Amino acid sequence: MMYLNRRGLYFKSTFSVVFALTFFMTPFQIHANEVVGTEQKTKSNVNQEDIAKYEDLKKAAKKEKVQKAVEQDATGNDPRVFSDKWMPYYRHTELENGLKQQDLTAFGTMRFSDRVGMFYEVPLAQKRDFSGISGVPSGTDATGMGDIDIKFLWRPEFGDWTFGEGGKMSGSVLFGTDFLFPTATDDLLGGDALLFAPIVGFVWDMPLHGFIAMLNLYYLDVYKEAGAPDTSRYVGRWFYMQPLTPPGPWYGGLYLMPEFQPIYDFETDDYSSWLGLEFGKMFAPGRIGYIKPGWGLGNSELIDRDLTLEVGFRWFF
Repeated sequence: MMYLNRRGLYFKSTFSVVFALTFFMTPFQIHANEVVGTEQKTKSNVNQEDIAKYEDLKKAAKKEKVQKAVEQDATGNDPRVFSDKWMPYYRHTELENGLKQQDLTAFGTMRFSDRVGMFYEVPLAQKRDFSGISGVPSGTDATGMGDIDIKFLWRPEFGDWTFGEGGKMSGSVLFGTDFLFPTATDDLLGGDALLFAPIVGFVWDMPLHGFIAMLNLYYLDVYKEAGAPDTSRYVGRWFYMQPLTPPGPWYGGLYLMPEFQPIYDFETDDYSSWLGLEFGKMFAPGRIGYIKPGWGLGNSELIDRDLTLEVGFRWFF
């Protein structure tokens, strides 16, 4: 009896303690859980709201950045304006000797500041067909990647000037460097030499929102493989950009940009030139497509360009 009573008392006491703890602790635990849940929910909501606000601010900043670049350079061709642009293009080239070349190139610009920028050209794919050359067997070609080109341009403050009525038009002097790296995957696709060129350019406004740019480069080889020819060559890139229609309607945002390239090779005493006509359209602010046929002029060497056709797209970001 005593054992049973004690057991009964023990069971009863235990039941009482459990009941008391359950009765008194449960409301506090429930309240604590509600508080923690509310805090977690609030924290989650705040995080989501912060993320949404951050994304909106980032989109607005990007839109403002693109809008500012478009206001300064609507077609993406002005070398005075440094902005972030992605400009891939495809180019078909035929030389005087019958060689045909196809290039798919990742071209773009990177803005370091309002006065310094970088231009890069990375050949994604290249094919040279040599079968059109006299004496070369049919089907002779090379496929791979070509040489990478990187340019740096600087628009110093002391090189800016204004002119015209009220000083509304402006011009600039540009300085820079060009590096052509021998990165070709096949000797037939590259020059087997690291080339360097200083750049001096002049850009000034023209009436009706156009401008003229004259970039002058002088290439020298700083390193080359045995057997690669010496390089001492002047290349000019002179172009005139003229808008044809104002942005807005479906026919708006058209422009024409003829480009003339005089080339003189001091090693071979050879002069050649090339003329291209870029016709483009601005489909939206910072979205431009173009087509650019070109022809060789006054060519005297078989490796000079005869015909070219380029199709590309510019995307500000």
